[in-house]
Amino acid sequence: MITANKPTTHSFTASFYHFLKISEPEHLQAALTNFCVGHRLIGTIVIAQEGLNGSVEGTLDAVKNLLIFVKDHLRIERMTTNIVKSEIPSFKRLKVKTRKEIVSIGLKDIDPSIHSGEHVSHHQWNQLLLDPEVVVIDTRNDYEIDIGTFQSATRPKTQNFREFPKKVEDLLGGNLETPVAMFCTGGIRCEKASSLLVEKGYKKVFQLDGGILSYLKTVEPEQSLWQGDCFVFDDRVAVNERLEPANYEKCHGCRKPLSAIDRESPLFEYGIACHHCSDALDEERRASLQERHKQTELAKKRKSN
Repeated sequence: MITANKPTTHSFTASFYHFLKISEPEHLQAALTNFCVGHRLIGTIVIAQEGLNGSVEGTLDAVKNLLIFVKDHLRIERMTTNIVKSEIPSFKRLKVKTRKEIVSIGLKDIDPSIHSGEHVSHHQWNQLLLDPEVVVIDTRNDYEIDIGTFQSATRPKTQNFREFPKKVEDLLGGNLETPVAMFCTGGIRCEKASSLLVEKGYKKVFQLDGGILSYLKTVEPEQSLWQGDCFVFDDRVAVNERLEPANYEKCHGCRKPLSAIDRESPLFEYGIACHHCSDALDEERRASLQERHKQTELAKKRKSN
């Protein structure tokens, strides 16, 4: 992992991903780090041999130029992207990391760069949601789905994406003729999930192009079939249907989103634990979280002085 400090100016967040063969992830890691540092971008980029996935924050020109740089560097014409204005800071620093997978499903024979489900537009997506013959599956985890999902969507009841292959097979019962439509936050998980089903022989597999965030950005509120808020993997924690930061904080113990009501629980300890994880924390883990919280608060005081 390579890191850089937070810039002084930022106002837009760009999310992007693409599945393709990257033979030397470390070389791309160095190139993207140099570009981001030079353009004062912060955020997280994950690179693997199967592709890359990132979300970065900076000026509008900087994030647009990064997307151009990535496409030019990888020699690709199309990449799934989404740019939104940042009402509050989304990240604290830059992290450019290499991993075995950009989204971990734990199966070696899944390759979305070869085949995946049919991408459908936001308005086509509404038609699938309203079709009783189509099984609509939210590929995200339970803690994400708890705060919002699409009308008529089915949850596979996963705690992490590695559980998805077995859960979806149990859900569909192996009927290869079943029309399946899947979605996730930005498109990357449902693309890998759709590749899994295509590989297994499912004949009608669809995925929401650009994911929930692109849908909320494009579809008018009166036409939207989204219900609730959307969890995001940055400091905003969650956004509402207008893509504004929603009233959630992230638990430092288990990383789950906490509503205002959740934070009223007697088990909630700011910066340490919540009702989801308080009872499961052993003394060593709790002490570690308490010390980290203490150091974070001291750093805030030093910065404000």
